[in-house]
Amino acid sequence: MWGVDQVIDDQINKTLLTEEGYERLSEKVEKIQGKVQQNREDMSRTAKNGDLSENAGFMAAKESYKSHLSSLNELRDVLNEARVIKENEIENDRVGFGNSVTVKDLDGDAEYTYRIVGKYEARMEHGEISVESPVAQGLVDKETGDVAEIDTPGGKTRYEILEIDK
Repeated sequence: MWGVDQVIDDQINKTLLTEEGYERLSEKVEKIQGKVQQNREDMSRTAKNGDLSENAGFMAAKESYKSHLSSLNELRDVLNEARVIKENEIENDRVGFGNSVTVKDLDGDAEYTYRIVGKYEARMEHGEISVESPVAQGLVDKETGDVAEIDTPGGKTRYEILEIDK
């Protein structure tokens, strides 16, 4: 099983991704590849319009190409070097990578559910937070019933762990 200690040790050397995160990033790579190809076509088409140093269409396509190519290379590196954590490797006795954890804000009396994922797949709007975030770091290695005191930009927050799931 993929325990908290292994995540912390492996986190130092590799980017961690869930299977779902790996798939989403792979799809993003495909989309960016399409944009890079479109930029190449745009540069080729606009290059026929004369002096390249004064060709606004060419310069715009070139800048877009550089930006997309940089993003593409970064994501390819992430995917090539990532350690993908499969669901059957995730334990649910303690909070760790890949877990969904439901917490109660003891100061605000609200409940939140977070899934702890890799930094490249975090989507706060979906409740997916980076394993490197202060909240995730404060929750990691806690068990159901534990209280975590976490320093956040808004001050100290106390969360009670209500449930841990895969």
